[in-house]
Amino acid sequence: MPNRRFADGEVVMGRWPGSILYYEVQVTSYDDVSHLYTVKYKDGTELALKESDVRSQSSFKHRKSQSSSSSPSRRSTSRSPGRPAKGRRRSSSQSREPEDDKKKAIQETNLALLKSSENNTRRYNGEPDSTERNETSCIILEPKLKPDLEIERGLEQYILRPRREEKEKEEIYSEKKISEAIKPIEKASSKTKELEFGGRIGTFVLIFFLPATVFYLLLMCKQDDPSLMNFPPPLPALESLWEARVFGVFLLWFFLQALFYLLPIGKVVEGLPLSNGRKLQYQINGFYAFILTATAIGTLLYFQFELCYLYDHFMQFAVSAAAFSMVLSIYLYIRSLKAPEEELAPGGNSGYFVYDFFTGHELNPRIGNFDLKYFCELRPGLIGWVSQ
Repeated sequence: MPNRRFADGEVVMGRWPGSILYYEVQVTSYDDVSHLYTVKYKDGTELALKESDVRSQSSFKHRKSQSSSSSPSRRSTSRSPGRPAKGRRRSSSQSREPEDDKKKAIQETNLALLKSSENNTRRYNGEPDSTERNETSCIILEPKLKPDLEIERGLEQYILRPRREEKEKEEIYSEKKISEAIKPIEKASSKTKELEFGGRIGTFVLIFFLPATVFYLLLMCKQDDPSLMNFPPPLPALESLWEARVFGVFLLWFFLQALFYLLPIGKVVEGLPLSNGRKLQYQINGFYAFILTATAIGTLLYFQFELCYLYDHFMQFAVSAAAFSMVLSIYLYIRSLKAPEEELAPGGNSGYFVYDFFTGHELNPRIGNFDLKYFCELRPGLIGWVSQ
C-alpha cells in the first residue's frame, strides 16, 4: 500500500485536467481506495487528482532556480573573449542556424500548448481567469503535444464538482423563467373579449327567464292533468308564495350542508395553478356529507317527523331558494369589485355589469377557506334533490 505524500490542509501545486498548467491548491482529503487527492483551487473549484498530478511547491522553486542559474553561463560562453575571424564567425553562425530553427520550433510548440490548454479550460469552464495571469511562473511545458482525444479521455478520470455560483445562477434563471411564464397568463386574463350566452342581451333575458321557467313548471305540475299542452293555471296570490317558516327551514338546510363541508374529514387536494402561481386547497368530503344527510333524514323518519311538509310547501321553498340565490349573487358581485385583478374570472371580466353578474366576476370567491362557488355548485341542490 503506497504511503500518503501530502497531508490535509497542505498547500501544493496541482495540474489542471487536460492541460500542462499547475496552480496552487489546498489538499482537503485523500481516498485510500482510489488513491486520489481531493484539492481545492483558489476560486472554490474542487477536483480529485492523481498523485502524479500533485507536486510540492519546493520542486517548482528548485526548477526555477536551476533555469536562472544556467542562463548566465550561457551568456558568458557566448561572450567569450577568444573569438575567431569573420570568416570563422560566418561558419559558426551558419552552424547555429539549425539550432535557432529548433528553438523557434520549440517556442511555437509551447505557444500551441498554451493555446490548447486555454481552449480546454474555456471548454470546461473550470479554470479561474484571475490565476491565469498571476501564476504564469508555475507553467511546465511538455515536449509532446497531446491530441484532443487523449485530453478528453484524461478528463473523464476526474470528478468535477459544480460551483456554488453556477447553482445560484441556475436558480435565478429558473425563477426568471417562471415569472416570464406567469406574466403572459396575467395579461391574457385581463379582459373578456368573447361573450357567451348571447352577450349582454342574452344574459339579461336568462336572469329572469330561468326562475320564471321553474315557477311555470311547478304550476303545471299542480294541475290534475299536468301537461305542457294544457293552458297554464292562474297565478297564485303573492301572499301564498312566501312564508317565513319555510325560509327558516331552507336556511337550516343550507347551513347544515355548510357545516358538513367544514368537517375535517376526507382528503385535501390542490386545484389548478392560478395566474399568480398559487394553488387553492379543497376539502373533498361530498360523499361523507351525503352519508351524514341520509343518516339525519333516517333519524327524522324514525321519530315520525312529517316530511310531507316539503311537498306541501314546494312552491314556497322554490321562492325562498330563488330569493336567497339573488341576494347571495348581489353580495358576491359587490365583493368582486374590490378583488385584485389576478383573482377575477377570465370569462367574467368584460366590463358589462349584466354579463359579469350572470357569469361571475370573481373566479374563486371565498370566506376564509370556505369556497362559495365550489360549495353552492353541488352541495345544497343535488344532495337535497337526492334526499327527496
